[in-house]
Amino acid sequence: MADLRTMNNQKQNKTDSMANAVMMNPIIRKMDKKTKEEAASNNCATYKGVGTKTLFFLILTAIGTGLFFLLHHILVDNISPSQVITFDMDSYTVHTSLPELGIVCGALLIDIVFPFIVWFIKSTAPIVGSIYALAQGIFVGYVTITIPTEYRWLSVLALVLTFAIVATMLILYTTRIIKVTAKFRKFMFILFGSIIIGSILLIVMHFIPGLNIAAMGIDGILANPVVSIVSSIVFIIIAAIFLVADFNGIEECVERKMDKSYEWMAAFGLAYTIIYLYFKILNLLVQIFVRNSD
Repeated sequence: MADLRTMNNQKQNKTDSMANAVMMNPIIRKMDKKTKEEAASNNCATYKGVGTKTLFFLILTAIGTGLFFLLHHILVDNISPSQVITFDMDSYTVHTSLPELGIVCGALLIDIVFPFIVWFIKSTAPIVGSIYALAQGIFVGYVTITIPTEYRWLSVLALVLTFAIVATMLILYTTRIIKVTAKFRKFMFILFGSIIIGSILLIVMHFIPGLNIAAMGIDGILANPVVSIVSSIVFIIIAAIFLVADFNGIEECVERKMDKSYEWMAAFGLAYTIIYLYFKILNLLVQIFVRNSD
């Protein structure tokens, strides 16, 4: 028995010596280190992961737009004229139906509520964000069909300008021409809070006797063509600035090696800003080309 234990110990020592000799090899050590790093990186957020998920949300938005065009063909183009609802705009009319309006109102409600769900409950980003993207696509489709046929090319121009601005802001951020500092974050926080609070107050004012007159007066000022165009340009600039904040958030998420699940939240934030920017650019183009066409 003693001889057997001695032989086993010698065999174990030989095995340990071989393992140590292998790990002493710098090439083996480097490969081992690389393997461990790759295993760790698989659980960390990456730029590719955020980019892929952002593209996923944008593709869902495009699918939602195509879905709305199909629904519009079924719910408006193929029904009797008596069921068609007509709205007179500034210089053109919009044709819709009650079922279509119901779908658009539902999409609009999702567009308002769901971002808050994602921001407060980050784990819901994959599902809630996907539903939000589809709803945004439906709303994009509705806005597009409200534009006169001869001006619908503006939606394509707005798309091109949107991605041109996104690319420009990405270059300015990556080259550090624009830097995100503590003051920048504070400015963004104040700006975002002011927009949200101001919008809520204006809505509430419409329902308060006495203040509703002031609210309608503000609406009248904002409806002025010059004021409307200037405010649209201001909001486009604000959206472009928010893109920088999104890029910084994505960089921190990746460089701090945060969990891969955070990719969904980062992607949702970027997709949200891109879609918002698109709406503002399209609104500006409509004001310039359509409402001033007369």
